[in-house]
Amino acid sequence: MTGIDTQQILLPKKVYIGDSAELRCTFNSNSLYLKDFVGSESVSLSLNAFTQELNSQDYNIQKITLSSAGVDYYQLSITFVPWKTGTIILPPYNVSANFDTSNPLTSFSLADQIEINFEPVNIVSIVEQNQVQGLSPSAPPMLLPGTSYKLYSALIIFVLFILLLIRSITKREQIAFFIRHKKLLWKYKKNRRLTIRALESLLKPVSKKNPAKNDKEFAEAIQKILRNYLEVRFEYPFSKTVTSGFMGAFHKIFGGTEDFSSLMSEEKENACIKMTGIFTRSDYIRYSAGAALDEAERRDLIEESEEAVAQLEGDSPDAQTEREASNV
Repeated sequence: MTGIDTQQILLPKKVYIGDSAELRCTFNSNSLYLKDFVGSESVSLSLNAFTQELNSQDYNIQKITLSSAGVDYYQLSITFVPWKTGTIILPPYNVSANFDTSNPLTSFSLADQIEINFEPVNIVSIVEQNQVQGLSPSAPPMLLPGTSYKLYSALIIFVLFILLLIRSITKREQIAFFIRHKKLLWKYKKNRRLTIRALESLLKPVSKKNPAKNDKEFAEAIQKILRNYLEVRFEYPFSKTVTSGFMGAFHKIFGGTEDFSSLMSEEKENACIKMTGIFTRSDYIRYSAGAALDEAERRDLIEESEEAVAQLEGDSPDAQTEREASNV
């Protein structure tokens, strides 16, 4: 029978009489019999596999388990309760005694058997521990002079925080609406900024990054920019709407009644008419064989587009909603 080198740990590090302690011993073995016996789960072992008689007056063994701790590494755990202070030495433990020797596959010679030797463990006396530590020095005052004001301030801040939290819970729907509305306004603002920037880029001098566009390409580019703006601004599929359907689309967006003036300002109505006129003119340039634009008309189309965008943003249907949200 061969002894096995182990690494031993006692948990907890300080054990007192009557406490439940665990002695963990990690060891290495390439035994195929041991690998088949343990597998991937923890295995309970017999208390009768110690090679010497147990001293029940010094300690009481409660359970023994064996588990895998890595490739060819295993951990033997012994849970015990000490009944005396000082040094306790557990007798060697024969792991192989737990194998089924009736099976010829698990029978092996005495030299192949696995025996674990334990190092001494020390059990601490509560009286000795207190003598080592000695009397505790007198404690300083709980509060330093002037710190009471800080405590009161912290208490007031905590109470205000609780009140604010309660108000947030009771007003959560209004707060959620306010946050959603602010996000929507930020989205509209970003959409407008990107649209104006894209329109201005059509008038930039010709370069490698900004190649020259003929009249048909210019008309197609301005339509693409405005369609994208309108689709983001009103969440309506303007990218699939023909020019002849623009006024009907605006009609639906602003309420779907026959009277436009009852649902939008005159400025908004003029912006919708102006936007439709821009698409009508650019359609003519795109699809008419002899149609052409001069440099001044290109600039006029860009300026009219920017004016229409500004009018649609300046008196939006969300202005009243924004005022209501600011009162939350």
